[in-house]
Amino acid sequence: MQDPSWVVILVWGTWLLLTIIIDGVPIPFKLYFSKKTRRKVDKGVEDDALPKVSVVVPAHNEEGTIGICLESLVESEYPDGKMEIILVDDGSTDGTLNKARLFESKAESHGKRLRIIAKPHTGKVQTLNTGLKKTKGSIIITIDADAKMAPDAIHNIVVPFVQEPEVGAATGYIEIMVPESGMVFGKSTRITPNSIRNIIQIDGFHDIEVITHFHEDTSIDDSTIGKIAVTPPGSGDVTSSIQVRKCEGEKNGLLETFFSRCEFLEYITAFNFERSYQSFAGSIYSMSGAFSAFRREVVGKVGGYWPLTVAEDMHMTMMLHNRQVSIVHVPEAVAYVDAITDYDTLYSQRVRWARGQIEVASMQEKQCPIGREDISLRDMVSIAWQDKSLAMIGKYITTKLSNRVQRLKQCTYRSFNFMGLQRILLVDHTIAFPRLLWVFVLALFPILGLYLYIIPVVALLLYAFYVAIDTVVIVFVYQNSPETTRNNIERYFPFILLLPIYRLMTFFFRLSAFLQVLKEPSDWAVEGPVNGFKNGVKEAKNEAIAAKESVVTAIFNLAEVLNINLENLLNQGRKGK
Repeated sequence: MQDPSWVVILVWGTWLLLTIIIDGVPIPFKLYFSKKTRRKVDKGVEDDALPKVSVVVPAHNEEGTIGICLESLVESEYPDGKMEIILVDDGSTDGTLNKARLFESKAESHGKRLRIIAKPHTGKVQTLNTGLKKTKGSIIITIDADAKMAPDAIHNIVVPFVQEPEVGAATGYIEIMVPESGMVFGKSTRITPNSIRNIIQIDGFHDIEVITHFHEDTSIDDSTIGKIAVTPPGSGDVTSSIQVRKCEGEKNGLLETFFSRCEFLEYITAFNFERSYQSFAGSIYSMSGAFSAFRREVVGKVGGYWPLTVAEDMHMTMMLHNRQVSIVHVPEAVAYVDAITDYDTLYSQRVRWARGQIEVASMQEKQCPIGREDISLRDMVSIAWQDKSLAMIGKYITTKLSNRVQRLKQCTYRSFNFMGLQRILLVDHTIAFPRLLWVFVLALFPILGLYLYIIPVVALLLYAFYVAIDTVVIVFVYQNSPETTRNNIERYFPFILLLPIYRLMTFFFRLSAFLQVLKEPSDWAVEGPVNGFKNGVKEAKNEAIAAKESVVTAIFNLAEVLNINLENLLNQGRKGK
């Protein structure tokens, strides 16, 4: 006998119900809070009102990107004499230092000071702290050496500090630069060959056009690196130069296209949506290490960055929350970083992030203790039974609830932190293993004869649900984005159909991080599965060769002890053949 349709819907509806509760119900609230908290940066703030800022740039072997990073800082729209750039080289072994020194005179001509500090390789945290000690500005900004600042990014991230004295820290908006078909040189340049020889078009920079002559009399071929000059439309003055390499129509691979486009869509939702509602709720759980700003006294309160975790930016954020420092998101302060276009690098990044979440959560001070009272409910029931007084139980429960409410009101984050680290840990960690278990349970249902024909329907509905959520969020982001970002959203919007697959992949990356926390030491660089397999095969091969050599050596040593001449025996054997 076949079950009624309502029974089928009830059984299989639980899959959608859990999804809707966890990922769907919060969306309207997030949209409301995100819209409510969006701030418009006042471009009319007088230059005299802007404070002196210090920009700290840690760098280690960033030869391919440091030039573009420093150039964007030097050309930032910030008053002359009020901005210092401190580059701290962490023992680079490439040409990072030499390239950085080329910008010292240019920085001076733009009214900015560039200081370069070279030190032995000790890691990012120590490098950041070295730079922090040398700062003189009242606002300290930290950025990554592979980030490219928008012209008004520094100005925009400083304005909230001027307008809102209670703001102690701010994080910027990070946008992914997607490589197009053609050679991508260094990390911040997207180029597409427009002819066989030397006419090259820069794609994605909508406010510039290319002059098709090359400096330094450099001929462009498949192996030569040269420079082209770019100018704003209608202007004859060269404003910047970009390094390029000749490419004969090289195309991006399918994986590169998939990763870069999905990562772009992921970032615009994370930074232009998620961070916005977290800013309203006072629950930003991680300031971006690529672009963040702090009041000088705030950094002093926490003693700079601490080398306790692979996620130093998240740990810094938690320390600021513990001291009730107000942290805001500034979507108008834009920094550009390159897309990750390979599996292993993306895996390493996401495992590091997930591991950092766990490490920071484990050391997080309990600002909102909601533990048991001294007397448990079980003990109270026993006492009430002895005294024959049910009123004692009612009073106990009332007092317990009242105490919990009072403690919740004392939490560091508003909205009970349900939109910050606690929710991230709940969704990414606590529910991760049940989610994984349900995947295997789903696979077992056909064996048990439970509605085989419904499985693809449920899978399709889940897929459609997540596509719908992403569509709503990205449309919201589109309405609140600048024109250049809108153009890119329009261009890559079809890849929203692949986002559920991308997110499922990163979910398994995070799951891998949970296991690594249990058995492997903390490390910034995590080997990806592909390279791990290749290196594992290589190591196994080397170990087999070493084992073979050890066995041969042991046999010869044993023969020597027994006075057996193995070489003669081997030669006789060959002659006998």
